[in-house]
Amino acid sequence: MKVIFLDIDGVLNSQMLIEKNRDEKIDVNAVKLLKKLIDISGAVIVLSSGRRLWFDDNMVTEDVEAQYLYNILSQYGIEIYGKTPDFSTDEIRTKRTFKEVKAKEITAWLEKHCDVVKYVILDDLDLKNEQINANLVRIDGKVGITEDDLKRAMDILN
Repeated sequence: MKVIFLDIDGVLNSQMLIEKNRDEKIDVNAVKLLKKLIDISGAVIVLSSGRRLWFDDNMVTEDVEAQYLYNILSQYGIEIYGKTPDFSTDEIRTKRTFKEVKAKEITAWLEKHCDVVKYVILDDLDLKNEQINANLVRIDGKVGITEDDLKRAMDILN
């Protein structure tokens, strides 16, 4: 199995998008690029974003924003396979320093899923972990995912 660990903020939306249209929470063009990556690679989506906490273990939610995310991904035929565990603390959530634990969360998910043959991480953060960063496509959060990011992700997955 191939996996795309997906962060949302800075990847499927961007600073530019938010400044341009505050009502727009997800960039449809970014979703289309993600769909292209999935179609070409055959990879599944695992949420590594803080937004994963909006979903239960069965990826069900009653949160309005989570439902919006789920619906827009579904509209493009993108399913969420799973989510990484949550190792954050109150301090990490308050300070929004998720990069401190994100690599550990991804590693823990990988350890439980031995059938993963390749994976890529789409995130706007430096995860501060050499092993994980080898599979990281660091997205410029000001613009979100681009065609160049897509090509780098494909190189990692193939």
